Amino acid sequence: WKFEAGTPRIAQGIALAEAVEYLEAIGMDRIARHENELAQYALDRFEEFEDIETYGPPAGEDRGGLVSFNLDSVHAHDLASILNDYAVAIRAGDHCTQPLHDKLGVAATARASFYIYNTTEEIDVLIEAMNDARELFA
Repeated sequence: WKFEAGTPRIAQGIALAEAVEYLEAIGMDRIARHENELAQYALDRFEEFEDIETYGPPAGEDRGGLVSFNLDSVHAHDLASILNDYAVAIRAGDHCTQPLHDKLGVAATARASFYIYNTTEEIDVLIEAMNDARELFA
C-alpha cells in the first residue's frame, strides 16, 4: 500500500450514501410499484398493434421497469435511431443475452427502460414515434 498514490475514493463513498438516502426516502417498494405500473402500461399500449412482439413476463405479471420488444417491419437498431429523432431513447442490441436471442431466433431486440422519473405520457410519445417508424418502413 505504501506505493499506492492518491486519495481513497472518498467522494464516491459520500455520493453512494446520498444515493441510498434518496432511494430510501422515496421507498424501494414505491419505486418497484411505479416501474411495474409503467411496464404494464407499455405492454397494454403495445397490445394495440399486431406487429409488436414483446419478450419477458406477459401483461398482468409483476415485472421490473424493462420491456424488450421488436417491431416486425423495423430492425431494432433502425428503430432506436428513428426514435432518437423524436427524443425517445431506447436501447437496441442483444443486451448481453446473445444465447437467448439465438434461442428466440432474433438478431436483436429493442428495450425501453423505465424508472421513477418516467411517466405514462412518455410511453405515449414512444408509441407515436413507433407508429411513424412503422410508416417509414411500410
